[in-house]
Amino acid sequence: MADEQEKAAADIPADPTAEELDLEAMGLEDVELTEEEQVAIAAAGARPARKTVVAEAVGGKGRSTPKRRRSTTTEEHRRTTPVEFVREAVAELRKVVWSTPSQLQQYFVVVLVFVLIMIGIVSVLDLAFGTLLLRIFG
Repeated sequence: MADEQEKAAADIPADPTAEELDLEAMGLEDVELTEEEQVAIAAAGARPARKTVVAEAVGGKGRSTPKRRRSTTTEEHRRTTPVEFVREAVAELRKVVWSTPSQLQQYFVVVLVFVLIMIGIVSVLDLAFGTLLLRIFG
């Protein structure tokens, strides 16, 4: 398996760093690089190096990780009694942050206005489609 990964890594050429780019040998020493090209060269130099196959050559784990069991304890799941359910529900309701009367009034007005606007939109659409259908088929 290590040989396959080495072959795969050998097939992919490494990206040249900014120092390895010899612009003079390419005849490009006097060419102005755009900002995007300068950023690309800087990013190429900042890329992390590929991992080597040293961990597997040393020995590696050599086996798959076993799957977790559902429960490590021997205690089975038991059903909650109605009394326990009510007790837990009341405890959760005590944690709730309830709205103040002024917030409640404000939310009521907001919802009422929204519902009235939606009633108006649906009524106008109903009237328009009804009139249109009566003119077409009437």
